[in-house]
Amino acid sequence: MAKKKGKREEAFTFPKFDSEEYRTKEVRDSKVTVFAVFYAIVVALICYSLVMVADMGGWVTLIGFASPFGLIKILPIFFDTSEFERKNWFGPMMMSFMAWLGFMILLSNPPFNDIAKPKFQQVETYIESDGNWNQTLQIDANTPFVLVISVKDNWEVDSVKVSAGKAALNSQPLLKLEENNEYDIEGNSLYYYFFENGLDTDAYSFIFYAEDAEGNSNSKSISLTIG
Repeated sequence: MAKKKGKREEAFTFPKFDSEEYRTKEVRDSKVTVFAVFYAIVVALICYSLVMVADMGGWVTLIGFASPFGLIKILPIFFDTSEFERKNWFGPMMMSFMAWLGFMILLSNPPFNDIAKPKFQQVETYIESDGNWNQTLQIDANTPFVLVISVKDNWEVDSVKVSAGKAALNSQPLLKLEENNEYDIEGNSLYYYFFENGLDTDAYSFIFYAEDAEGNSNSKSISLTIG
């Protein structure tokens, strides 16, 4: 009995590459990417203005996250997006968000702006012994000592003050510790107060308040036991 011949499969052929269509899409996608970056710059400038004029930090964040979706309405005005697939939208939207974030970080830092609060770091105490000022954690009553705190800012610290009710301090300005100071204390961005007559035996609570040149402020509390 003769075998039936199987159905002959047609040979696969690659579709013809349309170089003109490919070039047109690549040029369009490049223009869309450039437009998305320009759009992000405009949004970042608007956000920057809102922060400077009205201090609308929360709204600025919301605008930044929502702005890439605005491209869905804006891009069709300038480009033919009828053949856009999901990946075609994702690229410019992500590029727009990253560009907005980068420009906002740039505009939020000196020399354009300063929105960061001063930062407190270590607090140290020094007493004099044998003609030298040494760091210590133990301070006896009525012993002169230097209270030092580190305050840093990404632009410029304007003032540092300290308050302590039991120590009779009320927003007392701290002095900046310069190089080659009389206490031989080394470090950067240090501020100090010298207790010439020391303090009585007690537990003290010190509140530090710092403000930078742009009016951003921060506070820090510490406890110190004397005796």
